Amino acid sequence: MINSLTLGNFKCFENETIPLKQLTLLSGINGAGKSSVIQSLLILRQIYLRSDFRGPEISLSGDLVDLGRARDILFSGAEEDVIILQLEARGRTLTAGWLVDIESGDASWGNPDEAETEAHTLAELGLGLFNGGPVGEHRIAAFNYLNAERFGPRKALPMGGGGANLFDVGKHGDKVFDALLAHQGSIILDSGDARRLDNAPGDRLRDQIEAWLDEISPGVRLDIKGLESADLAVGSFSFGREGALRSPEYRPTNVGFGLSYILPVLAALLAAPAGGLVLIENPEAHLHPRGQTKMGELCARAAAAGVQVIIETHSDHVLDGARLAVRSGILGQNEAIFHFLQLSDGGHAVRRTPLIDSEGRLSEWPDGFFDQHRRNAALLARPVRRD
Repeated sequence: MINSLTLGNFKCFENETIPLKQLTLLSGINGAGKSSVIQSLLILRQIYLRSDFRGPEISLSGDLVDLGRARDILFSGAEEDVIILQLEARGRTLTAGWLVDIESGDASWGNPDEAETEAHTLAELGLGLFNGGPVGEHRIAAFNYLNAERFGPRKALPMGGGGANLFDVGKHGDKVFDALLAHQGSIILDSGDARRLDNAPGDRLRDQIEAWLDEISPGVRLDIKGLESADLAVGSFSFGREGALRSPEYRPTNVGFGLSYILPVLAALLAAPAGGLVLIENPEAHLHPRGQTKMGELCARAAAAGVQVIIETHSDHVLDGARLAVRSGILGQNEAIFHFLQLSDGGHAVRRTPLIDSEGRLSEWPDGFFDQHRRNAALLARPVRRD
């Protein structure tokens, strides 16, 4: 597990150490640094996968994240033209230090040997962030990242694009059919797994995904077929209650955005092994409030199963789902942490971290932290003056 992340002169962070737990929820106003926290981890993974510790350019632009030039992400009030990303995990500390050339906009390494050695050591120790790279044991579904901009309903998705091998659902969810076709029957959630639903038809990943889909859209069933001659996978959804005739199978384009958006999220969270890492931006997208609450619960259940889950969310329902999971004993209060980010008058990110108790109650509600419903209710309760 990654225990902490330190960001120095990185985007809106001047110098901030962010504690991380099995479940970390990032919230806050737009532009306050939530995505930047996730992007910092993606940059480190991108550099590692490319073995780009001694190259002339730092991997700020790539398949996982594209941030432009180093000058573009240097904190605007930086006293030195240096960017520091540091993570502490498995008793080790990985520090990436970059020297920024303001004129050219590029960055050069300050400590390539040290950074490469620590990254390789962490990979050998099984850190999910570096799963699938040039060093270490490769584990199925041990890393997945889902961007806020995911694929909506598609009649077909590509096969053979690399998603099947290590169960990579793709940052846009575009490889989820490929990954499921390869592993939906071989990944098993045993009876001790906190993510496992007893009402599922079985313990296979496929069965558990359908059970969680049913929690969000009752009666839904998923079917995926591969068309190898065209390198395409086709998915369909059907609906029906127990004891009633099922509907015909519908294309994803005929059932709305919610199911297509949530399928890769469910797949990543349910397939991940203990010690894996799942990063998700806006897991609540296109879900109704009950579905959002269930998504918060599943994130907590995945964390209880040993997966490190880091999510960025604007949903108080997702927060409540996680809090309810703590209250019910699914996840320990010390295994979850909630960060609220906002910008100071000086333009740098400020972190507030309310504590959670065993009843799911938070120690404080900072101004702007999921309090808009209360504010709106107060306004609606006021007498209306009509002159």
